[in-house]
Amino acid sequence: MPVKRKKYTYKRRVALNHGHGRSSKKGRKFGKLFIYLCLITFLCALIYIGAKKLVGYVYASESIMVKEIDVVGCKNVTKAEIRELLPFKIGDNLLKINLSEAEEEIKKVKPELMNISINRRWQKVRVKLYERTPEAFVMSGGEIMGVDFEDKPFPLRGFMSGMKIPVIAYKTESERSDILKFLKIFKPACEDFLDNIAEIRFSKTGDIVFKTYDGTVIFWGDERPEYVKHKFDKLKKIYVDAVNKHKEIEYIDMTFYELGKAVVKPRNDNNG
Repeated sequence: MPVKRKKYTYKRRVALNHGHGRSSKKGRKFGKLFIYLCLITFLCALIYIGAKKLVGYVYASESIMVKEIDVVGCKNVTKAEIRELLPFKIGDNLLKINLSEAEEEIKKVKPELMNISINRRWQKVRVKLYERTPEAFVMSGGEIMGVDFEDKPFPLRGFMSGMKIPVIAYKTESERSDILKFLKIFKPACEDFLDNIAEIRFSKTGDIVFKTYDGTVIFWGDERPEYVKHKFDKLKKIYVDAVNKHKEIEYIDMTFYELGKAVVKPRNDNNG
């Protein structure tokens, strides 16, 4: 007898979503986010108020006050005149000092300073000076001034006026700059011979010309750096020999040195 199979029926449950559950979850999320934002805002306000009070305490604290101003590196510039130029004084707050602005303002009124460095220390400000050293003298506004290889004229201080360095005679600042460039190359090659040179200038033809303290004119000629050392060694021998032979020398012409020729002209001397 055949067995009857039992029929199963599958019923699918359909859940109707009217959006109420989803809205409830969104509301809880927004609520939490609002609370977090409030907490963060509150914490930021506390930090701001605390930082403001801390800054006020630091500014009012005597331990942050300037109790000493130390000026070092003085050779010709005095400590007193630098302290007078500083925009702060003993008793001012260390944190309120604008060091960069102070450095720039002092350099403007003190061209004899190559650089100035101002640093904070504990209850102290340290001012370090780097003074310029003249490599030559120049005339500026009817006054003799010093000039270094940066081509920055500055007033002479202390021992500077007694230095044995040449005077640069020039018509334009461009000429002065070119002569300084030559002097920078010539100085290490000539060693102490530079003490004999009273003046350096350009000739009408654009050649370098020296004048010594004894009145001798030296027409150097070509100022190309690659010939300076060898050419000067030759000039020194010629100059020493000429001084030994003659009482006075009118000029030594080295403009034809490349052709192996140098001219020495004595002044009113029958031995020439």
